[in-house]
Amino acid sequence: MRPSRFRRPLCACLQAAVLCLDGALLAGPYSAGLNDPGSATDAPIPGFVGPDGQGMARIDDGFGIINDRNYVNPLFFDWANAVTSYAPAPGVAGAWANSSFTLGAVSGDHFDVASLGDLASGGTPGQLTLHFANPIRDLSGADFTVFENAFFQGTGAASLFAEFAYVEVSADGVNFARFPARSLTAAAVGQYGSIDPTDVFNLAGKHVNAFGASWGTPFDLADVGLASVSYVRFVDIPGNGTSLDSLNQPIYDAWVTIGSGGADIEAVGAISRLMTFPAWPGLGALAVADRGPGADPDGDGVSNLLEYAFARLPHLPDAAASPVQVESHADRLEIIFSRDERATDLTYDVQVRDALGSGQWTTIARSVAGQPVAPVASFTPTITETSASAITSVRVSRKVRVADVQAMAGHGSRFLRVLVTQTTVP
Repeated sequence: MRPSRFRRPLCACLQAAVLCLDGALLAGPYSAGLNDPGSATDAPIPGFVGPDGQGMARIDDGFGIINDRNYVNPLFFDWANAVTSYAPAPGVAGAWANSSFTLGAVSGDHFDVASLGDLASGGTPGQLTLHFANPIRDLSGADFTVFENAFFQGTGAASLFAEFAYVEVSADGVNFARFPARSLTAAAVGQYGSIDPTDVFNLAGKHVNAFGASWGTPFDLADVGLASVSYVRFVDIPGNGTSLDSLNQPIYDAWVTIGSGGADIEAVGAISRLMTFPAWPGLGALAVADRGPGADPDGDGVSNLLEYAFARLPHLPDAAASPVQVESHADRLEIIFSRDERATDLTYDVQVRDALGSGQWTTIARSVAGQPVAPVASFTPTITETSASAITSVRVSRKVRVADVQAMAGHGSRFLRVLVTQTTVP
């Protein structure tokens, strides 16, 4: 089903998730359909960010441009570039059968979709397979995000209009692995009924991407045991309970719908794409003349190369926040910085010395080509790495803390720094 183009109030339904194992899957409740950054299972990822609010799409809603200060989330390093197959179920209206609408960046427009069709009787569910020119890798946290056009048609948690699809991935376009999924919806909801998104996990279509709100469903390649993939396939789920989740429980959604029935795929954004500075998407917001590694077009005192290294944006000034901080804990200095594990052409050296103006710096810890920061030689600094994102699904941006190997006592002075070196990647 396609929602009509007009404003509708959105329901921000937050639900805490409980982390426990149910077979190979985390037990529910799962994330809410809108902003739910602390969900321990599948916290939704905003398609748009900026001054107008997380997840608020910059879009023409029929009355003019809304959220005009927002922009597509720069977390996404790539988007699907080609359709390799599209076979909707019978009955999809022509307006919803243009598979090219699924390519490129998320738009937040709930008309910018390709429908898979909803089977009214037996047959083959609709399918869509998308290709990525650059492989999606298995890095920390969510590796890609699916945007479908689910929407709330009421004010409670159990008022999400949803049409689900299985998600499958492949490295070669031939052999596909399906993400393990869960559906806890107890009974059929009817032709245009609603579900509670906190009952659903690892199915495309559980997060709102309509009426000005844009949130996507995260998927982690660790769930299917693949190191990298280049294809993402969607298989529609007729929501009458004949399709089963990974524990053989029935899956229910709004069924049967017509015209634009079945899951409506809008975009797929790759998070875990390996990167070098010249191909960094962050440079796309700059004039060509401002894209050099030593340039500082936003005037915040941090060069483009260091903006890249410390997981910042080169076109937005961050004058109030230094990319590196030093603190003292238990009489030891500790240096704190962020890094992006997708950057394969950088080496980070954490170094110490006693005198600021003279003497050699000694490297006590290092990260090479996106790998975690680790001790060097016989040094034993205390190192911690955690996600630098407030959204629990997003973990490619890492917050690093490295404590000095020596206490301050006995030193007239002590200094720490992080040296970033750009390397050549074949």
